[in-house]
Amino acid sequence: MPSIEGPTLEQKNLKAPIIFFLLAVMLPGCIGTDLVDDPIVGQRIEVSQQQVALRIGQSQALSATYYDSYGIAQPATLNWSSSHPEVATVDQNGLLQALSAGQSLVKVSRGELMSPLIYVNVIADENAVASVEIASPRSGLNVGEQLTLSITIKNILGDTLPARSADWFSENSSILQVDNQGRVTALSKGVAAVHAKVNGVKSNSLDLSVGDERTGQFVSAGGYTASGTTTLRIENGQVILRLENNFQTSFALGTYIYLSQSTNASQVRASGLEVAQIRENGAASFNISQLNSQVDLHDYRYVVVLCKPATVTFGYAELK
Repeated sequence: MPSIEGPTLEQKNLKAPIIFFLLAVMLPGCIGTDLVDDPIVGQRIEVSQQQVALRIGQSQALSATYYDSYGIAQPATLNWSSSHPEVATVDQNGLLQALSAGQSLVKVSRGELMSPLIYVNVIADENAVASVEIASPRSGLNVGEQLTLSITIKNILGDTLPARSADWFSENSSILQVDNQGRVTALSKGVAAVHAKVNGVKSNSLDLSVGDERTGQFVSAGGYTASGTTTLRIENGQVILRLENNFQTSFALGTYIYLSQSTNASQVRASGLEVAQIRENGAASFNISQLNSQVDLHDYRYVVVLCKPATVTFGYAELK
């Protein structure tokens, strides 16, 4: 019976150079780049929740995460504080203690950097308003358009309470107006937040965009090149993404355009919308509605140029 022999030593020694050659061919221009090459997107502090309802005497552990300029979570010493410690106190580990009926605001900071506020409502009566939540059927409107926001009011047990009178507020009335029924009117292009209060209990703030077109200017990232203009607009009821004539970028084998909420390459690839592979500079047009009919004009914040094989961001444009 013939013996079965494995690869010779000479054959083994040939494998490594071949593998490295193949990698070099597959990933020109973006091999060896680490996550630290992702674009700077700004430091931030995210909190676990922005509304808390407790009975007197109850406690709850809150948490917060610091993200560095590259959007990467990092360990950090954070400072916790309560605006009305007679209503609720919070220690430096984020442990919240409810002391008396009322409202307080908890904030988390690191130097000058601040988190979104956490609205704390301490309840004496379990049938009182504990939380207010507003929602919109869409995230954007055209100028002159109207839509009505919905509102849900709950007690400390999580039961939905009957409709009650609410005070509505636009945080930029030159862009959005809101009446006492929660009906929003879009006045000019931009982004504005709306919130409501019921019995002094504040709802979440809801961002709404106004306009049928959003534009952005590409900026380079990670030592690569990206420049020019991109436009996301509604055309004949379809969401269309355009790269304009002045668009230029670095190229590698597998250069793609994505829509994303982040510029971090790993997050772009994991949760962004892959639009198309591109192979040349200049104008190009993509029908986003054909890719995903559920995508709205205001669902994504960034247009990202991504070297997909190596998961590296070449550049991005923030849509305004």
